[in-house]
Amino acid sequence: MQSLSKRLRRAHAFRAACAFFVLCASDASYAAWQFDVDAGFVYDSNLTRAYAPADIRADGAFTLDAAAGWFWALSGADGLTLTGNARTELYHRFHGLNLLDVGANATYKHKFGLGYAAPWISLSVAAARDDYRGDIRDGRRLDIRAEIGKRFTPEFDASFGGRYDRRYGRNDEPVVPGISGNVFDLRGESVYARAGYAITDSVLLGAELSVRRGDVVATTRPDFDIFVVSDAIAADPTFGPDFFAYRLRGTTDTAKLSASWALDERSSLNVVYVEERTDAAGGIYYRSHSANLVYAWRY
Repeated sequence: MQSLSKRLRRAHAFRAACAFFVLCASDASYAAWQFDVDAGFVYDSNLTRAYAPADIRADGAFTLDAAAGWFWALSGADGLTLTGNARTELYHRFHGLNLLDVGANATYKHKFGLGYAAPWISLSVAAARDDYRGDIRDGRRLDIRAEIGKRFTPEFDASFGGRYDRRYGRNDEPVVPGISGNVFDLRGESVYARAGYAITDSVLLGAELSVRRGDVVATTRPDFDIFVVSDAIAADPTFGPDFFAYRLRGTTDTAKLSASWALDERSSLNVVYVEERTDAAGGIYYRSHSANLVYAWRY
């Protein structure tokens, strides 16, 4: 019954995404509209976010993200973009991480003047529902961002901003009396800075640094050091029958490098490398890196 229920939820989510895309197309005569499709592969060196080498698990996944939306020019300096998207990830080894995600995003942007050098500010709100093959990670997400930036030359631009992220976990299955089992009910705050430089008309390089403070999740075998600093614990069969997910507070430093090569006016090939280190309560720390190769098409 549980498997049937999850299939029905996925079917409803898929139909809702299709309906949104059709609505976008039908409103095309009243606003500038767009379709985006990203397809690629991602590899993560530490999916468990574990600190003990024996508990670290790596894997690769195929990713597909389709989005549809439209843009309103509210004035000569203001714009509003509304987007709906559906995303999936299919892992090679750990099928419990297979994901269907359906969400929506609203972004308002204001430019303080005319010309490429005028600074700008943007506010965005994104919400999504995550449906994993493994129930423990199912839930809803909310992401709020504020960012300010400026293009200093035709080739170089930079921005910085702040972010609040909230994840509402659906499943609470405690394994320790008196301790929550809703491990993936999370919240955090971040600050970040970005920069981009166009080497040529078709090649763009980017970099981003961010610091996040908030709830993090590490999955390991039973461990006393992480147990005593955790405020939620649950069994995590995705990585094996003897693995448990622990929620604790931590600070995550992230460095991201990216390169984008425009193949033509509508498509590009993008490479992203991410290095991440988290220092958590009780002296617990872990490190991970990931690489992502994506073909992106825009209309």
